[in-house]
Amino acid sequence: MTNSAALDRAANNVIVRSLGLRPNQHLLIFADANSLPVADAVVLEAQRLGVSAAVVYVPLDVQATVAPEEETLPLPIESAIREADAVLSCLSDRPEHQSYRLRVLRSSWNRRTKLAHAPGMDLSALRMADTDYGLIGERCMQLAQALILGRKMEITTEDSRGQRYRLRVTVDGRNYPPGITDGVIADGAWANLPPGETYIVPRDGEGEIAINGSIPGRVLIGAEKLILTFQAGRLVDMQRQDSHAARHLWQTQVAYAEERGDPNWSNLAEVGFGVNPVIKRLVGKELVDEKKSHTAHIALGHSASLGGDVDSVVHCDLVVRDPTVTLDGKPILDRGQWRVNASDWRLDLSTVEPPGEWMGSLTKVQRSGLRATSDNGRLLRTWSDGRGRWNSTPVGAETTARIAARLWNLLPEGGNAIALSELVQGVAAELSYEQVLRLLWIMRRYDLVRLPGEFED
Repeated sequence: MTNSAALDRAANNVIVRSLGLRPNQHLLIFADANSLPVADAVVLEAQRLGVSAAVVYVPLDVQATVAPEEETLPLPIESAIREADAVLSCLSDRPEHQSYRLRVLRSSWNRRTKLAHAPGMDLSALRMADTDYGLIGERCMQLAQALILGRKMEITTEDSRGQRYRLRVTVDGRNYPPGITDGVIADGAWANLPPGETYIVPRDGEGEIAINGSIPGRVLIGAEKLILTFQAGRLVDMQRQDSHAARHLWQTQVAYAEERGDPNWSNLAEVGFGVNPVIKRLVGKELVDEKKSHTAHIALGHSASLGGDVDSVVHCDLVVRDPTVTLDGKPILDRGQWRVNASDWRLDLSTVEPPGEWMGSLTKVQRSGLRATSDNGRLLRTWSDGRGRWNSTPVGAETTARIAARLWNLLPEGGNAIALSELVQGVAAELSYEQVLRLLWIMRRYDLVRLPGEFED
């Protein structure tokens, strides 16, 4: 196996598996001096596949001159995006270039052109697309299902002396559903490449975390670490501010934000998990490091492009080696080892135990207004991850999802409530009263049903 062969396979995966391009379709690539070799490799593979490919070269100085408030690109570039079937953006990942790359992202998204967003991609990062898309997709979905149902996450990290630090966050799969970067990009959507991440925008953050993996542009080695303290979802303290790592983070990220009067750089914007098995080491490049298996990462700053509601001039990913992570007390990672148990998050009608207070208050029920679909007789909870992609997961185990689909069809559309007694009567031939209550609780866990008056704040 040669590096050249791996590079060819990676370029093929980007064109065929990620962007889904066919012969005679059109690919537009954005590149700068650092990513031109990537553009060369992808264009050569595109020619072999019969895909038309063109490159827009954007010098770094041009990327740095764009103000955040500017919304549109030059007309020739806007026209090129409009005519493309897909866009691959390999522009700079530096904070001062964020405004330009976000303009490319937004322009592509507004025109419903699928976009592979790969800031800072070089040839070594491109090779990470030569990977097991099937395994990545399976693990991304298992994590997403847990993040849809879970609420309380605890991330435990250690420093070189074995001292532990705990960061507790609340996740809200209803209002801030998880995002999946499995490498497959739907029409009108965008995602990062290389593949291998599931993430969520947290509601808050309390406690400490030891960053012992990498920060943008720097890998932490040996005993090097940063201890970050969060309160109410904001970074309030950074220990070891005199260290090389802290000075690097401050000079390359924080100072840039503060010079521009950005009050949101300290926002806890993201919690994510890497699952790409071919990434064997951290390299100091966010695009790659956040996808490495056995790691978790948090991000500071911008969350609006991820389904959140905070704008910032920086989005800074900070990677943790070998964390222990639990969600509602159930394992996700144990010192970096994969511990997600699918059965923990696959609710079953025969075993679920709804809380007595909820069952006792149930006299009427209604649809919540969130999206659900049916596939092969199963009820699916469906959500947008904020990047134009629609994801879905069965509502419970296989048999449970099929029964849930039948019950769902009896719930009135338009948010009107139905009396529990009427609902029970409608399925009396199939389900007992207790089974209806259990099933409604499962649907409630997926935020698909509610009692009248819930969620109206």
